[in-house]
Amino acid sequence: MAAKGATESLIGVDVGSTHIKAVLVVPGSGVVHVARRDTVTHDVSGGGATHRPDEILVAVESAIAECVAAAVAGPHGAPPRAIGIASMAEAGVPLDARGRTVGEIVAWFDPRSVPQAEWLERRVGAPALFARTGLRPEGKYTLPKLLWLRENRPREFARLRRWAGVAELVAHDLTGELATNSSLACRTAAFSVTERRWDADLLGLAGLAPEQMPAVLPLGRSVGGLTGAAGARLGLPAGTPVAVAGHDHLVAALGAGVTRPGDVLDSMGSAEATLLVTRQPALADELRRSGFSSGCHALDGAWYVGGGLQASGALVEWFVERFLAPPAGWGAGAARGAGAALGPGASRLAEASPDRDRYAAFLDLLDRAGPGPAQALVRPYLHGRTAPHRDPSAAFDVEGLLESDGLPELAAALIDGAAFHVRWMLDELQRVTATPLGRVRIVGGGARNPRWLTAKAALGPGRFEVARTDEAAALGAALVGGVAASVYGSVESALADAAPSERVQVSPAVRARYDAAYRERWQPAVLATLR
Repeated sequence: MAAKGATESLIGVDVGSTHIKAVLVVPGSGVVHVARRDTVTHDVSGGGATHRPDEILVAVESAIAECVAAAVAGPHGAPPRAIGIASMAEAGVPLDARGRTVGEIVAWFDPRSVPQAEWLERRVGAPALFARTGLRPEGKYTLPKLLWLRENRPREFARLRRWAGVAELVAHDLTGELATNSSLACRTAAFSVTERRWDADLLGLAGLAPEQMPAVLPLGRSVGGLTGAAGARLGLPAGTPVAVAGHDHLVAALGAGVTRPGDVLDSMGSAEATLLVTRQPALADELRRSGFSSGCHALDGAWYVGGGLQASGALVEWFVERFLAPPAGWGAGAARGAGAALGPGASRLAEASPDRDRYAAFLDLLDRAGPGPAQALVRPYLHGRTAPHRDPSAAFDVEGLLESDGLPELAAALIDGAAFHVRWMLDELQRVTATPLGRVRIVGGGARNPRWLTAKAALGPGRFEVARTDEAAALGAALVGGVAASVYGSVESALADAAPSERVQVSPAVRARYDAAYRERWQPAVLATLR
């Protein structure tokens, strides 16, 4: 039991494709401790990717236990009151009759179920599937994965009694109960977006029934309490409430306060997602043809329309790997020679110590590139384009790079190209939904890049703000856990503790330069390549 006068705290968990994070949150004070673990991915021979359930669960429990220890060692010595869980969507694993995992977690980006998605398109039709689920028939969603398992892993599929996504699996491990949130369920391609319930006909295509999927709970309702064994492992009392908060992008929207119709979340990770909050499902076929998807917000009574740039932070990763990391074994002389060959501005990088942080070096390049926008144009499609005008074959290319240009100019064009694409997505979201954009809240690693923020704010549309937290999804999950434990009286009161934000200000002159570059040069160059 907490000591008299103890400060209440909460734990939020975010299980992502790259990292697993648990945060300790004190209501009114925000995140006070972060525990971080790697998400281990295993490549499959012949293509494919999986996560091992035991590795995920051990990492999650280790991160939670670290936060519990930080809370108990704090000035008030009180254990956290609840745990909220967010995770990547689409990935999942079968559970057998005893609730044990069968096989490995199929990663959301595993491509092996593409043929089953193509079969689903032939059987149901892309427009009909979108009208029911808000999704196109793509291999990353759960229903094609279930079809793949039935065809290629029949023994594992025969043992399937329930299906668990990643957040649901973690909650099941802690409580013995299986439940989810609509924002995760709607990423399965077997969930009615309008009615917020499992679609029996779509599940029937894989030989499953709605009862075999997790129960869908209102936001803030506890899945269950910690079992005695789980509580002992974590250092928490048995019965501590555990809540599934939802899909990490949508829970980040909660943590950033993106909840009103017209609000936009711009989540900048390796990929970039832009999510426009709407009052009702947006299921017009024009959205599907434009490459957007529609789904349920984690917040009950709200929906979203979203698009993405598949390589956002990944563009920076690509750049630093190609240009800022000399091959192993190079000496200082060779590095200096390479710097000279790469053009103006590169020699200082080549002379830097081998331990120099490459991302700081990238920011240094941007500082030396001069005011934007860059003269060169980048079409930022390392992995094709999803929206607008979906085209998996769209390619990365650079146009207008001068002989006198070097790494600073290329780095700046890379960032500006990604910002131009987001402007295009936001313009199309406004047009196809007839929803004027209000606030655009930015979260994720890219929010620490000043040049990127300037380009985004200069381009608009909407009022660009940066959420002042690096852990919006884990914070949002903790707030949901607080509702489940009655630390907050309602979801609305919990959202009052969402991260504060700061507006990104740019001058009218900068805005005019970027707008002209977008309208007169970048957009015509991209439209000329549409297939």
